[in-house]
Amino acid sequence: MNFSENIENLLTHFNVTRAGLEKILGLSNGYLGNIEKKMTDNPGKLLVALSENGISADWFLTGKSEMLLAPFSTQAGREVARTDETYRVPLLRQQVSCGKGANWEDEQNIKDYIDIFSLVPRLNAGRLFAFTVQGTSMIGAGIKNGDYVLFNSDVSHYSADGIYVFALDNEVYCKRLEFDKLSKKIKIYSVRVADLEKAELLTSLDIDETEFADRFRIFGRVVSWLHPYSSDD
Repeated sequence: MNFSENIENLLTHFNVTRAGLEKILGLSNGYLGNIEKKMTDNPGKLLVALSENGISADWFLTGKSEMLLAPFSTQAGREVARTDETYRVPLLRQQVSCGKGANWEDEQNIKDYIDIFSLVPRLNAGRLFAFTVQGTSMIGAGIKNGDYVLFNSDVSHYSADGIYVFALDNEVYCKRLEFDKLSKKIKIYSVRVADLEKAELLTSLDIDETEFADRFRIFGRVVSWLHPYSSDD
């Protein structure tokens, strides 16, 4: 993640000075400088502002995507527009299979409907982002290679154990974090099997370490993930 280079690219794109860019993004004076020095506690504020101005937060953090968001795609950091015609999926009575000879499309076999948008927690506008996962280190939690991981960048969610998107030593990860308040340590786990007791401890960070704030930064807590369909599935 080369924040300085990406900031320069933003200045060129908007054709403004740093102060002008901070004004466009609604940021305080000197905010961009603090980002470069890793002094900013809530980078989510910048990611929200970028997405609201058509810039990909994924590009800014990793450089692995296009800088500009696709014009008609769902943009990170913006709440999906809701209408009265929500997409509802039939919830079938069978819990495992339809059974021999069962007509699963029959109305008698549908016990309810699921509003798929309701499965994602209702979040404050501008707090929801997504990344594409690479690798299988979290497959035990159900997150597969290529999945879209949705995470909430609200800092109030950064206290409970769970799956997070974070940066460690300038690399972005999606792993399970456990917060040990007594020892003031954050433990990072890969979850390759469903049993959390068998999760692999990758490293443990001491919150009181002098370099902790420079090495580690949380971007958000994972709230959901989606597996895009392909012909190979």
